Amino acid sequence: MSPIQTDGDTVLVITDRDSDTGDAVTLALQDLGVRTVRFDLADLGRTVSVSARCDGGRWQGSLTVRSRVTKLRDARSVFWCHPTPPRVWVDGMTQAQTQWASQEALAGLAGVLGTLECLHVNHPSDIRRAQIKAGVVAAAERAGLTVPATWIGSLPSGARRFNLGAPDGIVTKTLTIPQITEDDHHVRPLYTTLVVDSDLDAVATGITHLQHRVLTDYAVRAHTIGTRTIAVRIDAHTTVGRTDWRATPESLTYTPIALPTAVEDALNALVQGYGLSYAASDLLVDSHGRWYFVDCNPAGQYRWLENELPDLGITQALAQLLAGEAERPRRNGLTAAA
Repeated sequence: MSPIQTDGDTVLVITDRDSDTGDAVTLALQDLGVRTVRFDLADLGRTVSVSARCDGGRWQGSLTVRSRVTKLRDARSVFWCHPTPPRVWVDGMTQAQTQWASQEALAGLAGVLGTLECLHVNHPSDIRRAQIKAGVVAAAERAGLTVPATWIGSLPSGARRFNLGAPDGIVTKTLTIPQITEDDHHVRPLYTTLVVDSDLDAVATGITHLQHRVLTDYAVRAHTIGTRTIAVRIDAHTTVGRTDWRATPESLTYTPIALPTAVEDALNALVQGYGLSYAASDLLVDSHGRWYFVDCNPAGQYRWLENELPDLGITQALAQLLAGEAERPRRNGLTAAA
């Protein structure tokens, strides 16, 4: 990542136009008196344009959003929050031509903005690396976190051996997006699911991700913002919810919680090792008080928790980080090879 410079006066908020998180962070930045420019990559060619030239090893130029011009050198920080990719279409173009032109637009616009020598929360390349679950599991263990025993493979006999060593059974989890969008645009969520031996022949059809089941007392969602941690205890009051709290949102209660020092230090090492300034991590705590790390989301949503706990303060902490009012994390080399 490029070195961080702090002489800029503008925060770029790159997000979907309907993003509740984008709304909240933009308002918090404006309350801090910070010049903020919000836009979506999909607005390229409509309300967004860019003109940039590489000069002396650095991209110089301007970004225009709704006739408002910002010099690239004036960027203090960039908040990447689930932007929509650009779609380029001109009457008469084929689908293949539209796809190619849209990929070119994304590579150019996001590519130039990604070179800006300022704080990125989070840089797209760091997000992509931190979304590789196999690498995160290994990096988490190196950072000192306890991770449930994990298996990834396509051999039923290997899955059965893994199951034999699991005192409380095994679960299957997604490695990528935890949902499927059907042809009719219906979205089907994919939750953590209990697996029995008779299910394991199916692993031969592709790749399956299995973990030893943790008999959960409660879950924790921990948000790392710079060097701060804001965590929430999530109590599920159903059996299904204790396997995956996302499956029964109506059964959940939320309480702010402090992490044990050793867990927080290890989590910070993991997040900073990926070059991230923000992450939402999921942890499980069993009835013996043992803490288990299960996931790190470098672009995790959080506004639903602030709706439940209005004084939680994640938005404010993010705004302070982007404005340069909070300490920034440093890399520590714990990441898996890219």
